[in-house]
Amino acid sequence: MIHDYKLDQVKETIFFGVILDGNLNWKSEISHVANKVSKSIGIIRKSNFYLSTKSLRTLYFSLVYPYFFYCNLVWASTYKSNLVRLEILQKRVVRTIAKTHFYAHTDPIFRNLGILKFHDMHLLQLGLFMYSHQNRTLPLKFDCKFTLQKEIHSYHTRNSHLYRLPLCRTNIKQFSVFYQGPKFYNSLSTEIVNSSSSVSFKKALKAFFCNNY
Repeated sequence: MIHDYKLDQVKETIFFGVILDGNLNWKSEISHVANKVSKSIGIIRKSNFYLSTKSLRTLYFSLVYPYFFYCNLVWASTYKSNLVRLEILQKRVVRTIAKTHFYAHTDPIFRNLGILKFHDMHLLQLGLFMYSHQNRTLPLKFDCKFTLQKEIHSYHTRNSHLYRLPLCRTNIKQFSVFYQGPKFYNSLSTEIVNSSSSVSFKKALKAFFCNNY
């Protein structure tokens, strides 16, 4: 006698502290990060009356920044609408650190505090990943994932030093580091791309972001 069994599908799982959902829209992970950050902001807000801006900034990098930055390269590659909550929380905390009013314009605050916006934190990780690939410091398995234009044809063109973007038929693939990485890296100036070390590359890229605030 044959029985039909309905197996419950696993909706999400945790891998290295990151919540993976079946649709790969990262909503569960983003919600988790937002809840953790909200609690940390509460601590910073209560400390606002007793600590200086410098000390509050230190608290930000201790309590909030790690949640924003950890594996950001993966889970922050999604629709902008999914990330709005985190961007609002970050604006709220920088206003608290700077001791400004609730509706203060945040661009000058980010620049003065030397804090990257959430979106730029993601771009920074993308840039560092591609810089590592360009300088052959990534695992060998990534060598076949990226292709330069000059590797496709032998004749020289002004774009031969740029990466070739892969064909993407789905949004999930377009959100991947294998598409977003080359796309962002191609947009950087030659001066930044040719930095002598990852440290100088990171410094130059952060300065580029902050100067645009």
